[in-house]
Amino acid sequence: MEKNKDKIIVAFMELTPLKGFYKVTVDELAVRAGISKRTIYRYFKSKDEIIEAVIDTFLENMGGEIDEILATGKNPEEIFSDILANFYQKGRVIINPLVLQDLRQHYPQYWRQIDKFRIKKIEKVIETFLIYSNNEDACNFNPQIVTGVVLASIHAVLNPEFIISNGLTFNEAIEQLLEIFKHGFIG
Repeated sequence: MEKNKDKIIVAFMELTPLKGFYKVTVDELAVRAGISKRTIYRYFKSKDEIIEAVIDTFLENMGGEIDEILATGKNPEEIFSDILANFYQKGRVIINPLVLQDLRQHYPQYWRQIDKFRIKKIEKVIETFLIYSNNEDACNFNPQIVTGVVLASIHAVLNPEFIISNGLTFNEAIEQLLEIFKHGFIG
């Protein structure tokens, strides 16, 4: 039984890079999953429930991966690289511009859910960096201020409106932001 549920989630994730969340139909989903619409509705009452399952699966997987990466004891640069590589590999469904636009416009409740998750994980990453930093100056930073600066930067740059209106991809925006954090822009 869970096999069909997983098939539905995977099929939805396969369709979204081309169509976003909003334009995927249950008919298309049934064809892609190789099951009937009736079977889909046995597991999910609505398309919103499917989207919620996709997002929950994504957040659960990413959260576990980030926690594992933070527990490795690697230096901050390696941790950033590992988190980004993991996010690029597994986050394509969510960081797709069509999906970002759909989340902002049609599914703001899921955008808020992702944002809360993002804030929680960023706080944990910053806390880990400040605790294990080899940079003496970094150890003296107030964690709340660092978190505020990082979150404000992320909210300003890693949001659908900024990314779409500036013709960027999520990957380009995050890479540039990380380079600024890593190296600074004041020599």
